[in-house]
Amino acid sequence: MLLEVRDLSIEFHDHGIPERVVEHVSFSLDSGEILGIVGESGSGKSMTALAIAGLLPRKKMNKEGSILFEGEDVLTMERKDLRLLQGDEICMIFQEPMTALNPTMRIGRQVEEALRVHHSELDAAARKERALRWLENVGLNDSERVYVSYPHELSGGMRQRVMIAAAMVGGPKLLIADEPTTALDVTVQAQVISLLKRLNKEERVAILFISHDLSLIQQISTDVCVMQKGRIVEQGSVEHIFERPENDYTKRLIAAVPRVEL
Repeated sequence: MLLEVRDLSIEFHDHGIPERVVEHVSFSLDSGEILGIVGESGSGKSMTALAIAGLLPRKKMNKEGSILFEGEDVLTMERKDLRLLQGDEICMIFQEPMTALNPTMRIGRQVEEALRVHHSELDAAARKERALRWLENVGLNDSERVYVSYPHELSGGMRQRVMIAAAMVGGPKLLIADEPTTALDVTVQAQVISLLKRLNKEERVAILFISHDLSLIQQISTDVCVMQKGRIVEQGSVEHIFERPENDYTKRLIAAVPRVEL
């Protein structure tokens, strides 16, 4: 199993009063699978993702349980060992690429960052070649122009594709997509979903897809976890969750999806 989250609980204590944001969460994800985590804002889905990516401040939180990535616990791993995984075997796509990308740095250098950190065997020419190839792989056909551009010179959809290229350039085993289509219009959303599904199939990368949008979760996921107030209240195959939901909260979420009747 690639990823196993076992009885994970996270509690922050940086505001004087302890605040538990994730409580007894368990799920697993293997290579080539896509797991969707859905829930309203504040349900704990993004905190779970950040914990898996090793991006939460350890000194300001209490944690219980384990996050096993290929058998190694991310929660207790030495920082130096964790840094070997971050940006290489575990990568994350954030929901707003304009804030995730450095506005003062050209796109090519940002896409190549994981290669400079984790693949010192590649020289500058090899890094550029791989970066250009991945810009093309994510649908940015004018890759040479994009490579020398700054983030503000690209559209929102192009910036999100750049983020996916930067995440995939090192050949990760796990891709965490945290609300990756929130700032995009519906047409571009569909393109990004299609791109992620293609990368999952062709590269066998496991994807943890996080969203509050049930329709996107239904389009991309093979299995689904429904979160509420830091807990998983229901999980199962996408067919089971959407066709035969058992939990009242899940039923209310599905019932709240707008439907167009002609």
